Amino acid sequence: MFLSCQKQAESQPSAQDSIAKMDSLVKEAAHHARKSLDYIGTYKGVLPCADCEGLETVLCINENNTYKLQTRYLGKGDKVFEQKGTFTWDANGVKIILNGIDNAPNQYFVGENKITQLDLSGKLITGKLALQYVLSKQSSEVQTDVTDNSNATKVNLNNRMEAQTIIKKVNPAVGKATLAETKWRLMTLNGKIVKQNGSKDYFIKLNSKDGRFTAYAGCNSIAGSYVMPSAFGLSFSNAIMTRMACPNMELESRFAKILEQTDRYSLKDNILKFQKGKTTVLATFEPIN
Repeated sequence: MFLSCQKQAESQPSAQDSIAKMDSLVKEAAHHARKSLDYIGTYKGVLPCADCEGLETVLCINENNTYKLQTRYLGKGDKVFEQKGTFTWDANGVKIILNGIDNAPNQYFVGENKITQLDLSGKLITGKLALQYVLSKQSSEVQTDVTDNSNATKVNLNNRMEAQTIIKKVNPAVGKATLAETKWRLMTLNGKIVKQNGSKDYFIKLNSKDGRFTAYAGCNSIAGSYVMPSAFGLSFSNAIMTRMACPNMELESRFAKILEQTDRYSLKDNILKFQKGKTTVLATFEPIN
């Protein structure tokens, strides 16, 4: 595994210091970016993550205007998401835009030996965590890549990109439920509390090893594929179910519908939420012990 953990600094800079330093980065980027070949290379860092220990990120920028982006959720196993594509420059030649990435940050200010991830609108991120969105350029001696496919699984991300997953045993964090490998009990659907009938839990479970999920909502068994195209992105596809006829299948139909609509998730205090966008909560779940 080419990734390694990095310890975050214990002392956090003030918001004013962060903004001042980010302004310095912008000026530096304008001087060093497209006019120089210094930006070619591999950049690495640990970006902030809302529901994990950090988003370990490696971004390779190539001279032929192509990129490779590899990310791993620290504390959530060894699954490495890989995205490849082309990049373009903005009109001012100070930031690059990674093509093929939707609903996730894809713009970076380019500076001398570092690049800075921008927010979804292409603006600098401010506040105490601002300086943690910087990826540092690696020297040629330590640049690494994932080239061994002997233990890798290819996962198609919505037919737009490929994710290369290095498979190792995934263990959820002790005492903390994780998105994958945890069996999640359905609590609410479209804002209404779900009343379960029978002894079998209504649930969903995601398997990080093969990118598959299984679920049950009262009648038929449901299975399919899932992908995480960004830090908080989540989508389901190729869902199939058994064809049993039951007296009341309304809940199951509604559950299958929200799987089609889900494009994002959040996980806090062991409560999992499937969302459409940042504000619409489609379903909530709790871990099954």
